Amino acid sequence: MKAFVKLITLIVLFSLVVSCGGPPATTVAPPPPTTKPGDTPVPPTEVPLSANEQWAKDNGLGIYQPATDDWAAIEAAAVKEGSICVYANSSKITKLQAPWEALYPGIKWDCGDTDSIDVKMRAEQEAGNVVGDVWFNSDGHILYGEFVPNQWLWSFVPRDVVEPEVTPEFPFAIARHAIDVWGYNMEINPEGCPLTNWWNLTEPALEGKVYIEDPMTDVSTMAKWATVAEHGDEMAAAYKALYGVEWTTDPAAATDAFGQTVINAGWLWIKKMAQNHPTVVDEIDIAYASVGMDPAVEPGIGWTGWNSIEDTEAGDIVMAPCLDLNPATGIVKTSYLAVANMAPHPNAAKLFIKLALSPDGYKPWDTKGTWSAEPSMAVPEGLPSFEEMMAKSWLMNPIYDWEWAAKVRDFWAISLLTPSE
Repeated sequence: MKAFVKLITLIVLFSLVVSCGGPPATTVAPPPPTTKPGDTPVPPTEVPLSANEQWAKDNGLGIYQPATDDWAAIEAAAVKEGSICVYANSSKITKLQAPWEALYPGIKWDCGDTDSIDVKMRAEQEAGNVVGDVWFNSDGHILYGEFVPNQWLWSFVPRDVVEPEVTPEFPFAIARHAIDVWGYNMEINPEGCPLTNWWNLTEPALEGKVYIEDPMTDVSTMAKWATVAEHGDEMAAAYKALYGVEWTTDPAAATDAFGQTVINAGWLWIKKMAQNHPTVVDEIDIAYASVGMDPAVEPGIGWTGWNSIEDTEAGDIVMAPCLDLNPATGIVKTSYLAVANMAPHPNAAKLFIKLALSPDGYKPWDTKGTWSAEPSMAVPEGLPSFEEMMAKSWLMNPIYDWEWAAKVRDFWAISLLTPSE
C-alpha cells in the first residue's frame, strides 16, 4: 500500500512540473538564402527608356551618339532614306542646295522652310507627323526651354568638328553667331551714328522713328528684349552716363496705373521704348525703312542684323551700323543645329549638319556681322574677332530668355497702353 501511494505521489508531482514549464520550445528554421555562395547579385531594374529616347538611341543621337562616326554607313543609310528637309530661319539656306546635291546626288533636297520653325516643329511633334528633319534656327530659348524638355530635338555634333562651346548643359552644334545692331542712314548722318547711348532711342526726337519687328509676335525680338532686362546693371550705368542721375529718378520707374513694377534699368528701357511708339516693320523691310528708303516712312533707326551691310555694299541701301553705343554694340544670337525627334531621315540630317559646319556650309553666311563657332574658320577682313566683339556686346542666354521672355512680352504689352511720363 505504501508503495502504491508513493507511485501516485510521483505521478502528481511530475504533472505539476510539466504544467508550470509550459509547452516545449520549438526551433524555427531560417529562410533559405536568396543566392548561393559565389552567385552574382541581381542588379536593380533599369528605368525603361521613353519612346523618344529609344528612337534617339536606335539612331545614335544625343547622349547615344557613338564615340566615332561611321560616315560610310551613315551615307549609305541616308541614300536609302532618299531625301532631306531642313527648317532654317535664314533665306540663305537655299544656297546650300547646290553643294548638297553635289555631295549627295542620291539624296533629294526636299525643303528648306524659313517660316515659323518652332510653330511647325511643335505642331508636327504633337501630331506625331514629323516632316522637318533638321532644326537650323537661332531661337535658343525655345530649343532649350521647350523642345529639349519635351524630347522633341536631339543633338548631333560630328566627332571631327571642334566646337569649344558645346558642353553637357548646352550640347547642340552651333553653326554661327550673328549680331543685331541699330542701323542708321549714313547719307543723312555723314558724320556717323546719331546715337551715343541706347537711352537715346527712348527720347521724344525718335518717337515713332525706331523700326523693329513686332515683339508681340516675333519670339526672337522678345527674347532679345529679355537680354536687355538681364543686363540691368549695364543699362543703369548707361542711364547715369547720359543723364547724370540714377535711373530710379526717372518718372517712368514708378509703379504705373496697372501695377507694373520696374525691376531694373533694363526693364525701364523696355517700358520707355514701348511708350515711345516704335514702328513695327516686317523683317525684310527694317533695313530699308530705318534709313528712309521706304517712301511711306521717315528716316530713323532700325534694329537689324549687321550683315544687312551687304545691301549697302551692293548699293541697294545707305544703312550703316552703330558700333560704339553705350552700354553695348548689340545683341549676339546663336544659330543651332539639331535633329528632329522621329525625323523621317535621321541619317540625312547627320550629313546636313556635317555640311553646315564645314567651310562650304558656312560660306553663305561668311560676311560682316557673322562669326563661325568653328575656331578654324577665318574671320572676314576688317571684322573684329568674336572675342573682341563679345567684349562690348551681349550674348543671348537661352535659359534666362526662356524664363523671362513671356514676362517681358506682357510687360511690353501693358507699357504700350501707358502714356509716357
